[in-house]
Amino acid sequence: MIRKRADIRRVLPWLLLPLPVLALLGASEGPLGQVEPAARGVQSPHGPLKADCTQCHATESWRFVAGRGFEHDSTGYALVGAHAEANCDGCHADLRFGRVASACADCHLDIHAGELGFDCAGCHTPQDWEPTGGALALHAARGFPLLGVHAQVDCEACHVGAKGEEFAGTPSDCYACHAADYAATTAPDHAAAGMSTDCLGCHSSVAPGWGDSNFAHGDFFPLSGAHARLDCLTCHQSGFGGQPTSCIGCHQSDYDSTDDPGHAAAGFSTECQSCHSTQAWSPATFNHANTAFPLTGAHTSASCLDCHGGGYSGTPTDCYACHQADFEGTTEPNHVTSGFGTGCLTCHSTQAWSPSTWDHDQLFPIYSGKHRGKWDTCADCHVQPTNYAIFECIFCHEHNQNNTDDHHNDVNDYVYESNACFTCHPDGSE
Repeated sequence: MIRKRADIRRVLPWLLLPLPVLALLGASEGPLGQVEPAARGVQSPHGPLKADCTQCHATESWRFVAGRGFEHDSTGYALVGAHAEANCDGCHADLRFGRVASACADCHLDIHAGELGFDCAGCHTPQDWEPTGGALALHAARGFPLLGVHAQVDCEACHVGAKGEEFAGTPSDCYACHAADYAATTAPDHAAAGMSTDCLGCHSSVAPGWGDSNFAHGDFFPLSGAHARLDCLTCHQSGFGGQPTSCIGCHQSDYDSTDDPGHAAAGFSTECQSCHSTQAWSPATFNHANTAFPLTGAHTSASCLDCHGGGYSGTPTDCYACHQADFEGTTEPNHVTSGFGTGCLTCHSTQAWSPSTWDHDQLFPIYSGKHRGKWDTCADCHVQPTNYAIFECIFCHEHNQNNTDDHHNDVNDYVYESNACFTCHPDGSE
């Protein structure tokens, strides 16, 4: 009996401990006078653990004592950053420590509602919840890389009105975010001008601001001369797409209203650049010398319509086409009845019709050779003043045919006739 009481006194301190502690210790009754942990039918409140109790508890108290040897790293989940400062029960809702999962979403509410996937570490670190550079890669992977100023703005600047942090469904076109910038721009007024809402046609996310447009008009239509000084709406009254690049596309009214000379009435070409430059409409830069008919002599002072009365296309370049009336009206000598050729340049130059530049010696020498000084007037040889195709040789050289015939007895095909004389004596020599 005494022995039993002594045994009871030795066991009593264990019996006075709270049941959770006994369960924690896994205490069991061993031989008399001895208490053993992990008694039959009694489990640890922590569930299966590889750690020894003394790594967390001391015999003086069952409260957790930090630094007794337990290392969280040994569990395969190192506590870094904010995790190292959190209370144990922040993650371990009950004493069965092994039931805690290690995924971020197991402890942290996904404010993105699963839209960004479940790899929280792709944007966040254990240090804090502020997104890291991983957000840039995440954006790029979803087809909208954050470049230039986009990489510097807060998420909420674009994800306006998103429920919580649910970012899905945010449009990726510029205008969706920058409609206010589009509407507020006045130089030029985008809305009034009907400019495209495809902002990237003129702007870049890399540039410091909207004002630094990267639009190059030269890629479509180089602005030179007077064009460079015009307001955009002068040409883009109907919008900024599909404008013609030909001069006549914008300057039809200028073409139609020009009367010096009248372009439309004269049938001028609508290739304005052949006569004009972008510096100004007047003076015209057309150079007739670059055509098939350079202007020389009196032609340089003639009016365009003197030659181009019927239009500017298909105008002939031979003299007779324009000077037929001059040819037919000439009486000294009469070109028509005299059978003159219509190759006016044979006798005339572009300086003037008179004096004629025709040289008789080109056909028959009368200013040189044996005939020099042997005649007084054209009528000496051209006995018919109305027809210079007729000429006479025998009136001057021989009036006795018999003598002439005797001199030509040994000449084959001899004929007593002036044209025959010219055939054998084209330069007037014997």
